[in-house]
Amino acid sequence: MKLLLVLAFVQLFLAPALFFQDGRQHAGDYWEDWGPWGDCSRSCGSGVTVRLRRCISQRSDGGNNCVGPAKSYRSCNIQDCPEGSRDFREEQCSQFDGQDFQGKLYKWLPYYGAENPCELNCIPKGENFYYRHQAAVVDGTPCHPGRRDICVEGVCKRLGCDHMLESPHEEDPCLQCGGNGQSCYLARNSFSVPSLPKGYNQMFIIPVGATNIRIRETVPSRNYLAIKNLRGEYYLNGHWVIDYSRASPIAGTVLYYQRGAEGESVPETITGRGPTTEPLIVEIISQEQNPGVEYEYYLPHNRPAESQYWSYGSWTPCSRECGTGYQSRLVFCTVDNEAYPDHMCQAQPRPLNNRTCNTQACPQTHRMAYLYQPLVWRPLERPRTFVYSWKTAEWSACTATCGGGSQTRSVQCISHEAEGPRVVEDSVCAAYARGPPASRPAAFSSAYSTSSWGPCSVTCGAGEQTRDVVCIGGGRGSSPGLRLRLEAPPTAQAALPDAPCFRRIAWHIGDWGLCSKSCGSGLRERQVICSDRDRILYTADRCSPHPKPPTVESCNAQACFFPQLVPSMQDPSGHDNTMLGFRPFNDSSTSVHRPNVANPSLPNIFDGYQRNCSQSYYGCCPDGFTPANGPQAQGCPQGSCIRSRYGCCLDGVTVSPGPNREGCPENPGLPPTDPFPAQPNPQGLPAQPLRLL
Repeated sequence: MKLLLVLAFVQLFLAPALFFQDGRQHAGDYWEDWGPWGDCSRSCGSGVTVRLRRCISQRSDGGNNCVGPAKSYRSCNIQDCPEGSRDFREEQCSQFDGQDFQGKLYKWLPYYGAENPCELNCIPKGENFYYRHQAAVVDGTPCHPGRRDICVEGVCKRLGCDHMLESPHEEDPCLQCGGNGQSCYLARNSFSVPSLPKGYNQMFIIPVGATNIRIRETVPSRNYLAIKNLRGEYYLNGHWVIDYSRASPIAGTVLYYQRGAEGESVPETITGRGPTTEPLIVEIISQEQNPGVEYEYYLPHNRPAESQYWSYGSWTPCSRECGTGYQSRLVFCTVDNEAYPDHMCQAQPRPLNNRTCNTQACPQTHRMAYLYQPLVWRPLERPRTFVYSWKTAEWSACTATCGGGSQTRSVQCISHEAEGPRVVEDSVCAAYARGPPASRPAAFSSAYSTSSWGPCSVTCGAGEQTRDVVCIGGGRGSSPGLRLRLEAPPTAQAALPDAPCFRRIAWHIGDWGLCSKSCGSGLRERQVICSDRDRILYTADRCSPHPKPPTVESCNAQACFFPQLVPSMQDPSGHDNTMLGFRPFNDSSTSVHRPNVANPSLPNIFDGYQRNCSQSYYGCCPDGFTPANGPQAQGCPQGSCIRSRYGCCLDGVTVSPGPNREGCPENPGLPPTDPFPAQPNPQGLPAQPLRLL
């Protein structure tokens, strides 16, 4: 009985605690109901709203056992912001404009190159550093310009194409939400011309309406990518000024340009969502051999045939930060990817080329000011407020476009009075804020490297030399915001003075023609002219110090059962009749085939070999004088006709042009009788006669 009581007590002790709230029974820790949704973080452009719930726990250590999130997020105000609205991240950076930062006042712009895209990193206008002003941007701020993702409490979260957080809906390459990619087609190609002139070279044109644009170097190089419009105005890397990696509003979309940092060897890339609103010309700034550039984009199937239409670029920055400014953009008529006069497109409505922007009122504390107290004997006069500010001009061109240098600009102290702004002494502004620098050294070091001049293209006369020219050092971006200014490269070609050429007039000979006979002594001819090396003809007396080379000589003086020594009209094999050029005549370069006199060694060779081969065990080779080393002309010279595809003709010398002696002469020039009849050999075996196939 006692045991049962103990067990019952233990069961009650181990049972989960029961809690009651609002008449409902709860076991263990639990969540309260969700609270109401909070205010939307943005008034347009996909903001975020949050709701909370509280975990009810009985734990004494402050922890809880509730499972699940305490916060819930959802999208709100997903409608697009009005056209011309200020960038949301730019608004957040502008809150720090005019505030003291290490003794200076700056205008801050958003910086997108930091590792965490949901931090508020801003870069001072005209400087090459950035600063993290806040650990997290406002909820709903795009993680990257032009992309479909937003920051929520410092974390980048996916936004579906339906503008809902963590939505599974995605865009297809045609930019159709939830589409299957069937409304557009892929255009893909590469530009792989290896050798290009130094400087800007056009590669291809991206047409209007292109989406999902991808441009990429196949391997890293010292070359750069550049983009301009049809009117020649550069959007990226124009006029030898190389931009740092950045996102740029171009042709109605945002293009991302990415290149390596200092010492980092990575291919350059350009990507963009699209669609483009104007044709874009993509160029390569060539400094070395082009390893290849691959590109692709998508175009809609229902894209109208190329005809006249309006093209327009991206809006310029607003002329004012507040108080209503204006923006403009380039609008022009396009016909087949070329710019034409506007009247060619007058049948279509012309897009706007200017608009107002930043219509919000300016804050009252935007500029530094101080109150000037009047003298005591004039108490009825209202106090006068003076506002002073520094005004800077644009930086001048660098004094040394490659290899260092400096830049300067004018800096003035401006007094803003009721009568209008006027320039005052710098000391007035310096009393309240340090003035911006009026000069600065180059923030990078780069220079052109040139190789040695190559050999002259000619030995005399007007020629050229070439060399390699590349820009090295500082060319891949050494710090955020850095822009590299390249000078026009040194010349890669140089013309040499016209050195007079010595005109050597001499005899020039052509190639020998075909011999008139294949055997039995024929003749062949060649041309002989008196000229200089440029083939300018002169009279024979200009070459008279040297005897004129012969134009005719004898040939093929061997007996007709020998193979011919030089090509003949009867057997032109091996003769190249395309060699029509002339060469200088040299007495020491006499042709090895000059049988203008009978070769005295031929009869001796004939006598000895013919007599011996006829008496050899296997007889003679097809040439009539070489002894065979075995049956079927084994051991005979490789050039003999028996080794040819169709064997020999009846004369045993001529190569048969076809099977069964097709094409062979009907009456081969054999001697009427064998001058050396076969004789028994010492071994008693019959002598092998000359084998004819």
